[in-house]
Amino acid sequence: MTVAVVGVLLAIMIPKLIPAFRQRRVATAADRFVLAHSLARSTAIRYGRVARLNLVPSATRFWVDVDTSGAGQRQIIGSVETLSEGGLTMTATRNLLCFDARGFATTRGGCTGGGDTVTFTLGNRTTTLTVTSLGKVLR
Repeated sequence: MTVAVVGVLLAIMIPKLIPAFRQRRVATAADRFVLAHSLARSTAIRYGRVARLNLVPSATRFWVDVDTSGAGQRQIIGSVETLSEGGLTMTATRNLLCFDARGFATTRGGCTGGGDTVTFTLGNRTTTLTVTSLGKVLR
């Protein structure tokens, strides 16, 4: 009898919980992007050189790199974030965001100027982040 009641409760609850789990995964992906963005800005300030936030939307991957020695050798700072939660997609208007020694967005380092929009989607759940031309993230 107890197993039957638990089974009925689960049958009712699971369809209502799936959208909440999807929204949480999308929000977590956006949070991880915001952290990488913050890391890129603070890395640029720390080393006094252009730091880049690299985006590969087709692979839902992003990472930060900077020339730490000033010798032209770029190193990855932190880790390469790969968001491989089943079905999660990422779109972006640019593939490279650069920040100068003050932490502002820059066109140096192979970057183009202007803002960027990054969108994370899973099923019918979407979170859109806007990176301003100054380099600030807006949700």
